Amino acid sequence: MAKMDLFEIFKGGEPAQGTNIAAIYDAYSSAWQILFLFLRKAVENDYFTVVSNYSVPLMSFMRRGRSVGLDLEKALREEKISIIDVFGSRYAKLGYNLPGVFYLDRVEPETINPRVDKIYYEILEEKLRSEKSLRMIHTLDGAAVMLGEDNTLRLLNQTVATKSVRSQNSNLILPVNADMVSRRFVAWVSNLSDYVLLAKSWIHEDHIKEFLYLLKAPHADFEPAVYSMTVERGRKRVTLERVGLTPELRPPAEEER
Repeated sequence: MAKMDLFEIFKGGEPAQGTNIAAIYDAYSSAWQILFLFLRKAVENDYFTVVSNYSVPLMSFMRRGRSVGLDLEKALREEKISIIDVFGSRYAKLGYNLPGVFYLDRVEPETINPRVDKIYYEILEEKLRSEKSLRMIHTLDGAAVMLGEDNTLRLLNQTVATKSVRSQNSNLILPVNADMVSRRFVAWVSNLSDYVLLAKSWIHEDHIKEFLYLLKAPHADFEPAVYSMTVERGRKRVTLERVGLTPELRPPAEEER
């Protein structure tokens, strides 16, 4: 079976407009790179992109972009992307003087959504009116650590409900490291999502196996699929090969993990 690009798994080569895409992975998975491939594709295709960063320092976030060939500083200066740096707002209490990077004066569950909405609909509204836009919460587990799981789910419900009306053509990427949060949390994110991607990794003594499961998509003819996932040098970075659920591809016993 020939190897394929990540986006070939979507009908038409990309997710349908206005959908929520859950990307669920484990602590040792390489699937975090998928998030940045979504950002790179959006920037290259002139989708205006907004990232709410809850998980890492801004410079670390930008280095991760460079690992897949995405120059985030250039994208910021060209007004192709904006970053709401919640992580820096909460933990550093100071910020970088970069165009398109926004900070919040306070980070608390009761007021964070109105503060983020003020950026969306007072500063970025004209750009978000475009028929082509992408939003990402990086990451939901980071938000859960910062704000608590129940608060994060409540805020996510508000975000999805509001943006489904005010940003109908915008896609929302919802990444979550399943090892950081409860099974209930992951289940709710999956429920809210139109697409569900699940990455699983298994570490053996001499190699790593990774698989990507496409478990949900909003198409009448959709069938779940399993792909062997490989991280390679070069532009594609992540390549996939469709496989079947044969016995040798079942998860190893617990003691082998």
